[in-house]
Amino acid sequence: MKAEKLYYLINFSVSFFFSLATVTYGVYAVRHAHLEAYELILIGTAMELAIFVTEVPTGIIADRYTRKGSILIGLLVMSVSIAIVGLSPTFAGIGLGMFSWGIGYSFISGAQEAWLSDEVGESRANKAFIKGAQWQMTGGVLSIIPSIALAGIKPHLPFFIAAVFYVLLMLFLLVHMSEKGFIRSADNVKRGLYILPEGFWSRLKANHLMLIGIVTSICIAVTMETSMRFMPHVMLNLQDMPNILFLNYFTFGATSGSESSELVWFGIIEGGCYAAALLGTFFVGKLVNTESLRSISRALTFLTLLASFSALVFGTANGFLIALFSYWILIALEESMYPIRIGFVNRGVQSSERATLISIINQGTSFGEMTAGPIMATVSVIKSVSFALIASAGPSALASLLFAKSSFTSKGNED
Repeated sequence: MKAEKLYYLINFSVSFFFSLATVTYGVYAVRHAHLEAYELILIGTAMELAIFVTEVPTGIIADRYTRKGSILIGLLVMSVSIAIVGLSPTFAGIGLGMFSWGIGYSFISGAQEAWLSDEVGESRANKAFIKGAQWQMTGGVLSIIPSIALAGIKPHLPFFIAAVFYVLLMLFLLVHMSEKGFIRSADNVKRGLYILPEGFWSRLKANHLMLIGIVTSICIAVTMETSMRFMPHVMLNLQDMPNILFLNYFTFGATSGSESSELVWFGIIEGGCYAAALLGTFFVGKLVNTESLRSISRALTFLTLLASFSALVFGTANGFLIALFSYWILIALEESMYPIRIGFVNRGVQSSERATLISIINQGTSFGEMTAGPIMATVSVIKSVSFALIASAGPSALASLLFAKSSFTSKGNED
């Protein structure tokens, strides 16, 4: 199988499996695990902490030994983790499962992009990143109805089915995934574990794109994490959520008509997020020249500025539909930015360092998400949720300024 097609398959499948398990996660966690709001926040923070701590070490493993092996390990860990969530509907069980899922994710993060870049070259890979994001969104959309159907049979069934699928994908890649472009570093393991700090800082000083990539990843993550964490609170506290009439003839477990309507609306919100993100990545793929650093920088300048504005609208919305569409736009922007943000830093990077450097970018995202939750939760208690959402728009505006600076710097200096 061609490398690009295999990359698309990985993106589609991993998104489908995770969404299959988590579309009904909110109902599972609240109705069956009886988790409080602060426990949901702590579980999310634990997952982001796991990603933050393990991103760079797993990136080094991918660079030193094997991209393919790193991906296979990640899929196995994710399978076990999702199964734990389904087996133990408790704070400790779900927390352990999501924490270990974050570790599994970090094995895949960076490794698959680095693997593709090695197999087909930077230019083809940068184009494939955008199409891969589209396949990722498609997988998420297609998982929504199966997830709801499986949860209707047994609330933990989506987690078990997803766990089996992760293993099946791992076995498929074990047989069909080649690794011809990877050049293993001659350095031994001991040196590999100690080379990162000095090597990282020297690369950071020499590569201003990497510095901008790290800072903007943190900024964007603060905006997105705040909006996603507070989205249920915002939507459920708006008084004009439309009723879904056909639910008068159906039941969802033992819930009332209004509760069923809210559950379906959250399914619609999830589906709309994927659909909006798919549309966003389609337009980005058509309009952005991924071979031009200046084109990428200008696109990121516009997209981050629009994300900041969308967060402001979402935070000040006094109507359900305004909040809904601003949230969809925000998600579409975040998802469509990721592949070109990788293309932004994936320029002139040595093969032996690529997975590590991409992992550092993702680590910046995890750091922003990990710190945004508790900080913005505190702000929401002292002030209000609306104030916290408005404040979270600021970091994305800063990211827009940094990308704008890089677009001027890259003028006449295209790679």
